[in-house]
Amino acid sequence: MKYIVRDPEIMGGKPAIAGHRISVLDVAAWHQQGMSANAIAHDFGLTLAQVYAALAYYYDHQDEIDRGLAEEEAEIRVQAETDTSPLAQRIRLGTVSQG
Repeated sequence: MKYIVRDPEIMGGKPAIAGHRISVLDVAAWHQQGMSANAIAHDFGLTLAQVYAALAYYYDHQDEIDRGLAEEEAEIRVQAETDTSPLAQRIRLGTVSQG
């Protein structure tokens, strides 16, 4: 059974668990944050085999995946810095209430 798929129609072609909208990076991040494989499987309706396949894929392609993440974060930062909407301006000024 193939656990990891890359489909341009799903999550922009990022490696993901087949049949789920959960990326390999999601699983790796949760695991790095201290979640056990059992907890990830339980909390997200996956099998242990799916979780371990995602972790194995991540470690086999870590440089590529981490580089892609860094590029996405940079794009988001640029978008946030150039957003001229009234809400973005209020957020930058710290005048948005959190109520």
